[in-house]
Amino acid sequence: MPGIELPPTRSSLRKLKQDLAFAHEGYDLLNQKREILAREVVRKIEAIKSIEARFEEALQRLYGAYRDAAVDMGSEALSLQSCLETRGYFLDCRFTKLMGLKLAELNLSLKAPKGSLTLPGTRAACDTAKEESRKALVILAEYATIMKSIIILSRELKKIQRRVNALEKIFIPQHEEAKKYVAERIDEMEREEIFVKKLIRQRQTETL
Repeated sequence: MPGIELPPTRSSLRKLKQDLAFAHEGYDLLNQKREILAREVVRKIEAIKSIEARFEEALQRLYGAYRDAAVDMGSEALSLQSCLETRGYFLDCRFTKLMGLKLAELNLSLKAPKGSLTLPGTRAACDTAKEESRKALVILAEYATIMKSIIILSRELKKIQRRVNALEKIFIPQHEEAKKYVAERIDEMEREEIFVKKLIRQRQTETL
């Protein structure tokens, strides 16, 4: 017996065929979507490797500049100076669509540096550290954009994979088995009906 229990009628067979046709169509579409998402994830992973390398270099330069400034000014004076700095960037968030998904895109643009309050004893090393931090911030926004996209795409890819597996390993095999069973039962019932008709006709002939 199949996993799906349906009466062995032609309407049941027709419904099973329709369900299977719809399932196969959905399976093909999900497979295409899975391939597109997988390619996009791989592409973004390759892109983020490059960004990580750039970010690592930017952090090393920033750390070196901060260390030099701390040596020149002292860490307390440097921390106090950083509190006097005003925001030097604009952050814009936009969304792009891919396969029905909304992917955030962060655009960070730096403001032109303006004069700000400075503490006595502020050195050029402090300005260098500030400039390096601005450069690192731009790369960080780019990194955050791609990383968030990878997370969203990976979650959607996992959902699609579960649906593909459910269709491939459960829904389609069960309905194929049910269709075969119903078709065989209909053929068997038709043969029985033909045999019964022949038997009735034979007995009618004998009585005459």
